[in-house]
Amino acid sequence: MDIKYLSDEKGKITGVFIPIEDWEQLQKEYKIDVKAAADSGAKLQQSLTEAMKKVKPETGDGK
Repeated sequence: MDIKYLSDEKGKITGVFIPIEDWEQLQKEYKIDVKAAADSGAKLQQSLTEAMKKVKPETGDGK
């Protein structure tokens, strides 16, 4: 998974960018339905949080 971290001017991580192929795989794996009712936002956030716990940030040395 080729994850890019977005940060503000102070270096604080403010977001994450993942390729669409990886997003589609996460949708399948965690049964994320983006067309579901608005109250599913919490479920989506929880699913993404769980997915991100499995991924470590890059070390900055290109690995």
